[in-house]
Amino acid sequence: MEAQTSAVDEVYPVQIKNPDNHTLLFSSDPEQAYQEAQRLVKVVATRCAGPGYLVNIRGKQYPKIEWWTSVSASLGIFPQVVYSKRIDRENEIVYEAKVEVHRNGQVLSSGEALCSSAETRWQHADEYAIKSMAITRASGKAYRIPLSFLAVMAGLEVTPAEEMPIDESIETKQSNDQPATDRQLDKLGELLNDNRLTLEEQTKLRGTLIQGLSKFRASEIMSHFFGESRKNNGAWEKISAGVLHNRKDG
Repeated sequence: MEAQTSAVDEVYPVQIKNPDNHTLLFSSDPEQAYQEAQRLVKVVATRCAGPGYLVNIRGKQYPKIEWWTSVSASLGIFPQVVYSKRIDRENEIVYEAKVEVHRNGQVLSSGEALCSSAETRWQHADEYAIKSMAITRASGKAYRIPLSFLAVMAGLEVTPAEEMPIDESIETKQSNDQPATDRQLDKLGELLNDNRLTLEEQTKLRGTLIQGLSKFRASEIMSHFFGESRKNNGAWEKISAGVLHNRKDG
């Protein structure tokens, strides 16, 4: 696994002097604010789930930029690119970007990040793609400052998925994996009738089963919904909870 050295680690929160109520994400009352945050997290758990929003890396769920932008938009928070510039390096395409996130005209935080063709995953990419990823990483860093507590409440890691290094052995396994087992297919078939799933989740799962899926992909979907367990000293122990864990039967 390559070391993640391509993203600038500094994130610069902007201090807002004498903030008015319109800069607050939730109510100024602590108890009410917590309840509002919980309500948002509950919606996010059903609307911003699955591979379109999250990446499962070694049993942990990391939010993609789509997760951050969806959650932030619901709170009236939007990004603004301050700059995206190429850095001169020999035999290397490198872009540095800075992004700020705003709410009601106020800057909440900002983040800087790099993307380089020296990285394994970007060594064959077009220049525009490297520039775009620098912006994406900077956006994720900027979002993390005001919204990381929501990710924690949702049971996610706070590190944006785009900052995580690629485990090439996992990618190879995913691309060359065997078809899903009958047991996996039966389990996912039963999941279709679980009334804790949203209509959107049922539709996507049904389409995935029709198209066919690998053993690795089936395992990933099951971990997403049911959580993941690991064998320790001959006994299975739960190491992560799935999205269905806190949902009540309909």
